[in-house]
Amino acid sequence: MNTQQHFLKFEAVLAHCEQRLTEPSLQAAMKYGRAMEFFDSRNKLSQSGELLAEILLPKHA
Repeated sequence: MNTQQHFLKFEAVLAHCEQRLTEPSLQAAMKYGRAMEFFDSRNKLSQSGELLAEILLPKHA
């Protein structure tokens, strides 16, 4: 997987987290994502974050 694909997955999960908040902000979205275990302590996608990204992003054949 290349850097662009990693970035797109990260952005998709972050946007998903931001949509779940009543007052959207990137910091709050990251905090929510960590609480839901989509991101690890280094702000990288966790295994569940990777799975969520696969669901959120359209498949490219």
